[in-house]
Amino acid sequence: MNRSEQDGPTAAQVPPNGNRRLFRLGATAVLLLATTALACGSPDSDTSSPSPAASSPAGNWPGNGDPATEAFRQHLKGNDSTTGLLAISMHVITEETGPPLSIRIITNLDPELRDSDAPDVAKAEKIARAFADWHTSKFKDHGTVKVSNPATETMSTATW
Repeated sequence: MNRSEQDGPTAAQVPPNGNRRLFRLGATAVLLLATTALACGSPDSDTSSPSPAASSPAGNWPGNGDPATEAFRQHLKGNDSTTGLLAISMHVITEETGPPLSIRIITNLDPELRDSDAPDVAKAEKIARAFADWHTSKFKDHGTVKVSNPATETMSTATW
């Protein structure tokens, strides 16, 4: 038995699969919160803050090239009734691979964290319905999608 087998795993080793998912979810939440904090501006500024859509980063946020996010954005692009949702920054995360699937879409909606009275709730509901419809028609699977604000508070849920 060599020394590394005696001492157990090192910090440089990749965490087990379950911990890796938790680590990625935590890292995504931290990145979203940091981005939201930067978008809100400083409390000393005299100017009014821009609308959430105007202050959001362009394209896929936070991780350019994420396959699930990119595939969903392509679906939105190809559907006339959902192209308006492309202005919303979002990141698709698979929480449970199921069946049934459990998906969370973290968005820049409701940056003031007003929960149920937020004007963005209707947009969150439209994202959830679009995702559920897309998965039903393309993948013929079953699951639940939760659309969240930057603090990962669920704004809308849809099941397909």
